[in-house]
Amino acid sequence: MEIIKKMGCIKPNRLAVKVTDEKRSRKVGLVVTSLTDLKKKSHDIFKVLADSHNLDSLFVALEDGTEVSDDGYLFSLAHNTLLILFQVKAGVLIYPGSLQQTMERYINALHDLQKFNSEEVVKFIENNMDEKLKLTWQYVTTLSSTKSHFSSISDHPEWFTGCNKLVTTKEEYFRKCAQGRIRSYLRDARNRLSHSKLSLSPIEKLKTCLEEKKYFACYFDRTDRSQDRLCDSKGEFQCQGQYNKPICQNNHWINPYDNAESRILFSTWNLDHVIERIKIITDLCSQIRCNNGCDHLKYFDLLFSRKNLKLVHKNCHVIGPHTECQIA
Repeated sequence: MEIIKKMGCIKPNRLAVKVTDEKRSRKVGLVVTSLTDLKKKSHDIFKVLADSHNLDSLFVALEDGTEVSDDGYLFSLAHNTLLILFQVKAGVLIYPGSLQQTMERYINALHDLQKFNSEEVVKFIENNMDEKLKLTWQYVTTLSSTKSHFSSISDHPEWFTGCNKLVTTKEEYFRKCAQGRIRSYLRDARNRLSHSKLSLSPIEKLKTCLEEKKYFACYFDRTDRSQDRLCDSKGEFQCQGQYNKPICQNNHWINPYDNAESRILFSTWNLDHVIERIKIITDLCSQIRCNNGCDHLKYFDLLFSRKNLKLVHKNCHVIGPHTECQIA
């Protein structure tokens, strides 16, 4: 009897979800205990039904259109999954569109992010995951790539939507992108040394080396003949896998030269340091403090070259310490 009493005190399942209506008018966070509870609370907010007693005519779905039909499936979902309410009339589901339309809305949202930096794009995707990154990629691969070989804005103007108006070729755009990432690593190193009140002489040496290498603009430029180029002559990039793996086990790839959508998604790929940047800069600071002399070429390779960099898809970017990777 004691066990039964305790079991009777067990609280029902509780799930935190995000809910919106078919118009996507707004998102509301709810904690629900059942599918019926979800429908009731959602209707109280969005007033989807004319008759609040007819909850059976409410259809709850994931963003890809999958119906949430019972409590079992509901509680198999991750917390904060976005659910969409639709009304069924005379047995017909009032649903705003197919996967293509759903993904077009998402791609439009990505278009709006073009004025932001890659970190903000990544944050947007993380906050709206729900399988969307996978679905987005599936959708993008269906888009036309017939103009991929074109280079200039006059031949493929829609590709340049949202780009700096001074950029007139795809290759120029990607050269600047690569340089921007490398410059950010130099800037980070400079800021850390400056904050520690250490000599900036090593930074100036690194800068000189980078100027000679044109800040590795070659990394993303499909026309560059350098062996450091990360794509093939058509502009296709292959993920190089997690820092501790020899290859990408998921065969991630992308060609950002194909269309604007692929270009935007490429901004979420990372140039990942196998030995983390914080370790490299900390070691550099230590060498300067100890007056051991600074082998700037060693740190140049660690911070900026492919000897310590891997181009990786977001899902292959391991956040956290790379404990097995140390500076020799």
